[in-house]
Amino acid sequence: MKVAFVTDNDEYSWIWKQNYSLFNRLKDQGLDIDLINLYVPIRFRWSPKWKQIKSDIFNNYYLSLLFGVAYIFPNKLKKILKEWGYTHVILWHQFLGYLYPALSKLNIKRIIIVHDLCLFYKENKGVWDIVYEKLLMKNLDKFENLVFISNFTKKDYIKYYNNLEDKNYKIIYQWIDKQELNNDLRELLIKKYNLKNKKIFINVWSEDFRKNIITYLKIAEHYKDNKELLFIRIWKPSSDSQKYINEHKLNNILYCSWISDEELVALYSLSNAVISTSSYEWYWRQIFEWYLYCKNVITSNVSDVVKIFEWDESVNVIHDYLSIRSYINAIESIINECNHKKTSKIQSCKWETKEYYEFLHTSIR
Repeated sequence: MKVAFVTDNDEYSWIWKQNYSLFNRLKDQGLDIDLINLYVPIRFRWSPKWKQIKSDIFNNYYLSLLFGVAYIFPNKLKKILKEWGYTHVILWHQFLGYLYPALSKLNIKRIIIVHDLCLFYKENKGVWDIVYEKLLMKNLDKFENLVFISNFTKKDYIKYYNNLEDKNYKIIYQWIDKQELNNDLRELLIKKYNLKNKKIFINVWSEDFRKNIITYLKIAEHYKDNKELLFIRIWKPSSDSQKYINEHKLNNILYCSWISDEELVALYSLSNAVISTSSYEWYWRQIFEWYLYCKNVITSNVSDVVKIFEWDESVNVIHDYLSIRSYINAIESIINECNHKKTSKIQSCKWETKEYYEFLHTSIR
């Protein structure tokens, strides 16, 4: 078995790091696997951390978005896979579904990882959404072997394509290994953001439509006269968010954008709870970060999060993701009670690696 792990991302993406970690773990298991990146910005080429890249197909970021996707990527990838004798190819994301016509001409086992189909939920679709659906996702249903990162994503696939009776598929959650907490960094962040004697409620990741950030800001507005509570967002505010903050004069919101993984872990550990107001599926890394580093979780009832946390009393599940009162009640219970104790152990990256290793051996053409 000779495997090609194909990505089209760069070192500044956490999704890249997640898949790079999976690649390394599979390699450590003795699997003959190579990393192939479709495009590599110049800044990425010189990073010593990623020297295991077997081939950079196209290293001009801007041209790659147009000419690369339409012509360069499919043809060069097909040539590399054939000449180097790969028996399996893993595509890191459903975006790469557009490569199927080129790959179908090869005698190779094709596997694609389906993270989410969230853009299908948009009512008013822009140009990118149309490209996503009509070009990048056009051939997703033609793949014989699919890995879904959650049961929620699998159900979306069935909803938008077909049933899975003729497919070989598996649900494999994306686990993360726990990082060591840097106590010196904790102290630096307390001083930098004036966090001493604060009760902190943290919300992580993007401001796109499915994150339902305005609800999070409304929760903060309820507590705007409480000087002890601070609501932290790990992202850059969108124009809508900034407008809401300005109009309602919210001084208890702190945006910390583009912080390091080490700083994020430290902020998690300083927080009383993480709050997710998301209305649709999200990536799994965030869920397991909550478990590993936070005292409590307040989350909307979406994805498989309830199943993952069903045994844990430190998790407050909100069944109506728009209900401000439900989130406030959960916050009050956390403020007024001692921290809950987690009651079960989470699985590890070793489990995820084992699942992929087994799936490779059962994949079909």
